[in-house]
Amino acid sequence: VIDWNDKCLSQKPFILALGESFTGPVTVDLVKVPHILLGGSTGSGKSVLLKLLLMQAIKKGAVVSIADFKGGVDFPPVWHKQCKMCIEEESTLALLTELVDELQRRKALLAASGQPNIDRYNEATGEDLPRYIFACDEIAEVLDKTGLSNDQKEVVRKIESKLSMIARQGRAFGIHLILATQRPDANILSGQIKNNVNCRICGRADTILSQIILDSTAAAEQIPKDARGRFLLHDGTLFQAYWFDDRGG
Repeated sequence: VIDWNDKCLSQKPFILALGESFTGPVTVDLVKVPHILLGGSTGSGKSVLLKLLLMQAIKKGAVVSIADFKGGVDFPPVWHKQCKMCIEEESTLALLTELVDELQRRKALLAASGQPNIDRYNEATGEDLPRYIFACDEIAEVLDKTGLSNDQKEVVRKIESKLSMIARQGRAFGIHLILATQRPDANILSGQIKNNVNCRICGRADTILSQIILDSTAAAEQIPKDARGRFLLHDGTLFQAYWFDDRGG
């Protein structure tokens, strides 16, 4: 176990610390790799790593929203104070609609100013447009249409469409997705979303989940069944995630 310490927080804009490998600290730069797909079976440490990433994003000034269809019970009260929580389909669709509207607004702002991305725009105009992050602790719960009425399925289709647009276009405009799953179901996450999420991280998993997240069985082969907090990055980097305890509020 490697405990999180605020000294691990990167001083560079939107570089988020993941943990440590044999060669040193492992990070992800949301400016270069805007979206993250995080997988792992129950007890793999997936939710702890998700919270670690979101905590750092909040400290760096991002506006964070979390979809948690378990009623938000996995997130202590401090998260509800600092983030917008969505606990059912309608509120999730409303939030994603707001994010897509903001994406379109920023697209117009950048086009009018001749700037290629949010950082260059902020620098040129003196504005401070924040980055937005939409996170989901179990994306399968949000996108699964099994047993839904036609009206409910239509809401889920609209959610999927908004996620797809953010996945395709969010990078330049500072709107990011961090999607986590433990369900090895290839039909849940559409190819259009998955193909635009370049940062893949997988913890302890069976071969099917490893294949979905990493497009290989490497996580199933390289991470022991009893390992918690051990993850494999899409580029083959094996690391131990920092242990972040949010129970103290």
